[in-house]
Amino acid sequence: MTELVLKNRVSRQKLDSIVYFLKTLNVEVEIKKSIQKKVAKKDPFAEVRGIWSDRDIDGTTLRKQAWGIES
Repeated sequence: MTELVLKNRVSRQKLDSIVYFLKTLNVEVEIKKSIQKKVAKKDPFAEVRGIWSDRDIDGTTLRKQAWGIES
């Protein structure tokens, strides 16, 4: 058995055309729809946020200090 996997979403019309083409070549075709779970993106800064929890500082303050801007 050989398996053909379509990686991207394909319109129904294109899928029907592919199936029709394969059937004209006497290829037995079976369509299975797989459901893929979305993988949550991991926040790269989530682990370090806790180091600032006891300080009165935010991103705006840090930027002003880094850029040398006086309030």
